[in-house]
Amino acid sequence: MGRPLKILYLRTENTAGTLQLFVEAHRKLGNVANFVTLFPTAEGFPEDICLDLPLLPKSKAFKRTKSLVLDQDQVYEEARGYPPQWNPPLGRKTFFQLRDLLWKPFLKAAFKKHNLLDYDIYHLEGGHGFLRTSAWPFKELKAQGKHLVANYHGVDMRTRGIFPWIDALVDINTSSELDLLEKHPKMKYVFLPFEVEKHEARFQLNTPLKICHATRDRYWKGSDIIIEACQRLEKTHGVEFVFIENQPHDITLKRKAACDIYIDQVSNLGGWGYGMNSVEALSMGLACCTNLIPQYDNFLGEHPFVNVHKETLYEELVALIDDKEQLLKRKVAGRTWVEKTHSVSAVMRSIYGIYQNQGWIKELPDEVA
Repeated sequence: MGRPLKILYLRTENTAGTLQLFVEAHRKLGNVANFVTLFPTAEGFPEDICLDLPLLPKSKAFKRTKSLVLDQDQVYEEARGYPPQWNPPLGRKTFFQLRDLLWKPFLKAAFKKHNLLDYDIYHLEGGHGFLRTSAWPFKELKAQGKHLVANYHGVDMRTRGIFPWIDALVDINTSSELDLLEKHPKMKYVFLPFEVEKHEARFQLNTPLKICHATRDRYWKGSDIIIEACQRLEKTHGVEFVFIENQPHDITLKRKAACDIYIDQVSNLGGWGYGMNSVEALSMGLACCTNLIPQYDNFLGEHPFVNVHKETLYEELVALIDDKEQLLKRKVAGRTWVEKTHSVSAVMRSIYGIYQNQGWIKELPDEVA
């Protein structure tokens, strides 16, 4: 591969815990890699280079200001366009323009301190740059022969939309959300990476059976429907419902690991299928229920998910828990499938395949070829 590549991931905050997986995997292949976040995460995931900029989305000052310029009903509105574009009200846009002016001196100092302008490939998580209303400094970096990848996670494109000044500079877009392939003319699917081997699968069944659901926003997951169905099952079938809401990641993992069945979502509002919550559950040997629309069902091919629907969730769960043999098969098949599909090595093969197709490397590293 010649000299080592230098790869930087940029995200507002490390909410999914995947950034360090990418960075560590790149380093194992002999490359230089880091990830930079604009502010620390509340989920407890590791940080690498955290800038901790002022006026953060989780600060009280930010929330007070945001409430003055944004109707909360807009949070759930679909962004318009193909691809959807960020088009906020004037007051909100002005706020971000002023914040960008405040941030710029902090960022210039950080660029110098951490050599953040000295990388070959920049992965912009969520299609987000260092500033909200400007592509600075990526236009200059592109002129120097640097490469940009924008990786979208779902809500960032569905309700916010792309930033046109960033999109115009990006070489390729990626996502692990299938519906986003229909929202952008240049989008490639990449599975989420996960350290499956770090989780011990538990295949025996609890008495009583334990069903769990984890969420940070009930709207996107259809959580109220899930809660109602599971509480009904507690009365009719004696199961134990474990509801996990807004908990630190380590606590969420511990509570999920003790269960038999995981319910991810029953609506398509937060995406067409599943996310990291499901990948974690499958790795720990849980049978995983989620709503897969026909396109996603067909795209995945043979998979271990129990496809559930908001109108018939209770009946579908009854069928699953009444057939203990089928439930055990689902648990085992889930672990096998996630090892094959979401392992770090499998995902890195896809990433370096993109690099090769773009002409950024001549051949795949032996470790992923």
